[in-house]
Amino acid sequence: MTDPGHDEANDAAAPAAQEPDESLRSMLRGALREEAPPPNVLAGVQKRIRERSKGKFYADGWSTAKHPPLNTYLVTSLLMLAILGISYALLSPLVGSPVPVRNQPVPVQLIPR
Repeated sequence: MTDPGHDEANDAAAPAAQEPDESLRSMLRGALREEAPPPNVLAGVQKRIRERSKGKFYADGWSTAKHPPLNTYLVTSLLMLAILGISYALLSPLVGSPVPVRNQPVPVQLIPR
C-alpha cells in the first residue's frame, strides 16, 4: 500500500537533492577547518634590511628585540615626572591671588548730526 502524500516523482528527485546537500556539507567542513597560523617573517625582513642598508636601519638592536626595553621606558618616564615636578615648583609661585575688578559702565557719548 502506498502513502497518499508520497509521490514517486519525489523519489527520483531525492538523490539529486542530496548532491547539493553533500557539496554544501563538504564546503562547510572545509570552512570550519582550522588553518595553521601564518609564519612570522618580521625578524627576517628586519635582518635583511639591516644587512642591505649596512646598519642604517634597525641598527640599534632594541627595536628588533623580542622583549621591550623596560629599563628605557622606566628611565624615560621617571625623567618626564622629574621635569613636570620641577616645572610645577618653578611656576607655582607665579599664580598669586586674584585681584578684584571694579566694573563700571562706560559713559556713552552721542554725536549729534
